[in-house]
Amino acid sequence: MIMRITWGKLYAGTWDEFERVYKETLAGKEIPGLKGRWLARDVKDPDGGFAVSLWESAEDMQAYEQSDAYRDMYLPTLSPFFSGEYTTYRCEVKYSQ
Repeated sequence: MIMRITWGKLYAGTWDEFERVYKETLAGKEIPGLKGRWLARDVKDPDGGFAVSLWESAEDMQAYEQSDAYRDMYLPTLSPFFSGEYTTYRCEVKYSQ
């Protein structure tokens, strides 16, 4: 399994709107290989947070990242909220419980 973790900082005061748009844009979408998705807000920094997704394989995650929907819908809809600070990590899951 592969975990994709994106940390990002939003423009001040935009979290609630970002969360609403995130859910409207991504919730319930059938994406091949996607096993789960989480959005987490930093308890010490209300403008920062993490988007975490779990994938069956690296190939499934890469297919999503290179898809028309990701490029043409998800990125343009969500990226305007980001202040420019964000990093994405792609991790091989070694243990889960």
